[in-house]
Amino acid sequence: MACTECFGASRGERTQLSVRLHRNRVKHERGFCLVELARHRTKHVQIKALEAYLGANLFDRLYRSVRLTSAGERLAAATQQAYKEIGRTLDELKSDGLTAGPSTLSISATSSFAAMWLASRIHLFQALHPEIELRLAAENAVVDLAHDVSVDIALRYGPGPYSEALEAEKLWPSGDVFPVCAPSLAASGNLGPGALVHHALLRTAPPVGADIAGRPDWLAWLAAARMTGVVATRVLERGPLFDSTQLAIEAAMAGRGVALAPAVLVQDAIRAGRLAKPFAISIPDPFSYWIVCRKDRMKEAPIGAFHRWIALEAKRTNAELLPSNAG
Repeated sequence: MACTECFGASRGERTQLSVRLHRNRVKHERGFCLVELARHRTKHVQIKALEAYLGANLFDRLYRSVRLTSAGERLAAATQQAYKEIGRTLDELKSDGLTAGPSTLSISATSSFAAMWLASRIHLFQALHPEIELRLAAENAVVDLAHDVSVDIALRYGPGPYSEALEAEKLWPSGDVFPVCAPSLAASGNLGPGALVHHALLRTAPPVGADIAGRPDWLAWLAAARMTGVVATRVLERGPLFDSTQLAIEAAMAGRGVALAPAVLVQDAIRAGRLAKPFAISIPDPFSYWIVCRKDRMKEAPIGAFHRWIALEAKRTNAELLPSNAG
């Protein structure tokens, strides 16, 4: 007779059931599923039935507590070891791609990258790997992959490098950043660097807690366009502040001003005629887009599959990037 409910539980549930407890109190009793069986009789095989099968008591039932008998101690230790071995084998099977049924891959991406680049391409990965269930979270908050087990892969924009515990790879070499606007605004014929004083500059606020040293901004571009001092100050006084580059780009598409954006985020919209690049002046982007995951998880089949796919897509995108026109 076995504890079938425990063997059918998820690994997270088993972890919650696995308690290393002191001998003299239930909530501190050492054991794996035995104490939980005693506490949740309706959810698990009854202890009494197990004791009847063994012909021995597993618990000494005291007035206000219970404790494991010597037989219970031996069974608890054996159960713990068995679950460790089962868990290790499940991890190996999963990493080798030998488990049946769909796998889940949780991806955290910056909202701009998710909307402007990944969303239009993710179906290609899904077509190649229909067995992998994707969960994509578009968020700008910095994810701590070392401790947040709910995220498998993070796609981030930043200077690097990352923790030694993480595998971080640039998706593209550092590219260019330049202004973009609605095609109708660019075609008006009166939009030059000096005329920016009459248009709204659509700015992007850096994510809270992000390393922003060297982050490309309007000040850097205006300096490259030789607009400094009072003129630059007057230009910067106009325009709203958005919490993501995506929102600034969408406002630019709607003709509400001029946004500053990395080439990789806007090249599809420029080719499709939804955006225009009104100036030949670009500035180098010291930041890059990275794929980041824990080193000890790189051999997991879903993570490896996505890593290979996005590296190939990034290579294709890099070959199609708009030519640089640095000022």
